[in-house]
Amino acid sequence: MKLMPVRAILVYLAAALVLPACSSGDKVPRNPEPTPAATVKAFCDLDAEGARLTSLTWGKVLPYIAWQDEAGSDRITVISGYRIGEVQQVNTETVAVTVTYDVLGILSQEYRKAPKAETIRFTVIRTSAGWKITEPDFMPPHVLEKAVARHLEETKKLEGR
Repeated sequence: MKLMPVRAILVYLAAALVLPACSSGDKVPRNPEPTPAATVKAFCDLDAEGARLTSLTWGKVLPYIAWQDEAGSDRITVISGYRIGEVQQVNTETVAVTVTYDVLGILSQEYRKAPKAETIRFTVIRTSAGWKITEPDFMPPHVLEKAVARHLEETKKLEGR
């Protein structure tokens, strides 16, 4: 029995890992959440933990949103928490879910303290891949204070400071 050279095995493994990722690029991730409110909560939980802050973790929100790309944001809304509010049926395929954020401030080039309650209306539609958020299709990340601090520390390490 002949053994495959190590180089051939590495090329095979690399192809096995890369090709499925390339071919599944057009596939819309299925949302496992059964309701529009649960969909918005799952998105907000991920956002609050900082999933939308880096390209490495951004894909975690894909099952819950209708868009496939998101422009980078140069600001972060720092929050202490959020509450899912009113759920309103718009029609048989569309639901509006209100979220109220407890905002502490805004982090852009520097941190600006700006405590307030901010209410955002999410529009969620029924699709073949489950409920998907369609609006707001762009809002800055709304991230918990501890997750922002963790993100800044990780960024500092990457920059070698």
